[in-house]
Amino acid sequence: MEDIDREILKGMSMLEKVAHFCVLIGEDATVKIFQHLPKNVVEEISTAITQINSIDKDVSLAVLDEFHLYTRSKGFISSGGFDYAKDILYKSLGKGEADDVLAKLSRMKLAAQSFAYLDAINPKQLSDFIKDESPQTIAVILSHMEAPRAAEVLMQLEEDVRVKVTMQMATIKDVSPDVVRTISVILEKKLESLLSSIVDVGGVKVVADMLNRVGPKSQDILKNINGVDTSLATKIKENMFVFEDLLNLDTEYVMKILQNVDTADVAVAMKNATDEDLEKITSAMSQRASDRFKEEYEMLNKVKIKDIEAAQRKMLDVAQKMIEEGVIDRDMDEE
Repeated sequence: MEDIDREILKGMSMLEKVAHFCVLIGEDATVKIFQHLPKNVVEEISTAITQINSIDKDVSLAVLDEFHLYTRSKGFISSGGFDYAKDILYKSLGKGEADDVLAKLSRMKLAAQSFAYLDAINPKQLSDFIKDESPQTIAVILSHMEAPRAAEVLMQLEEDVRVKVTMQMATIKDVSPDVVRTISVILEKKLESLLSSIVDVGGVKVVADMLNRVGPKSQDILKNINGVDTSLATKIKENMFVFEDLLNLDTEYVMKILQNVDTADVAVAMKNATDEDLEKITSAMSQRASDRFKEEYEMLNKVKIKDIEAAQRKMLDVAQKMIEEGVIDRDMDEE
């Protein structure tokens, strides 16, 4: 991979770097980050993201590299280090066995570092990035990633590819460091090509999609953005799809959504709803489904707000998928 020009980030504020980083890692990862940040920080980052129209390839590489350096430094500081591990293993296993374990750990560390640049890519993008590789190559890549992340990427692959890759991972043994490095170099070149083609990223739609996932906190964020830039807040709101929008859909569409959500989840999602909103939901159900919903609803006692929000999120995810697939025509519904 070509040398990274870190000078290109001079003059860019940390807020701008974070905004660029959020766009590059994708919506799902950014939402998880937002959930651990104070509201005012989320507002600032969201506003900064809306100012991004496109990201230059060199800027992308420099931003990812800088954040990689941060995480690598943190990992070094928080860990006991190689010498510490060596002392522990010598005392626990004896020199001979400990040396074997340390040699394997060194190979694993080298391999993990070889694929470290993939950490900044969200699972969907990464699966698209590697889907045309052989099952053996994909197995090597996923075997050197953290299990939860590898699982996310694996589930994004086509079913037949997923089976082949899983079988390869189950039978894989030690892989030569030279082979790992070769695979890494090839993927780096492809990644460079991918980054060079990034255009029209960021902007209002990205922020709207992320705020959709944040939950009720998004309304407070929108209010504050509105206080600074009314036009921008309006554009973001126009691109969002919240639970209130779902309830205001045509009955036919609400019915289709309910057919794909567990009744228990619908009951939890509607726990604090008004009588009017409850009527919107039950009127979109058959008599039998309505009776079952009322049973579930009446059995609920105190429900935590976070559980209500999670249940609403499930319904919104189903609705959003139907909108994307054309099953629900939201534009027609708004006329």
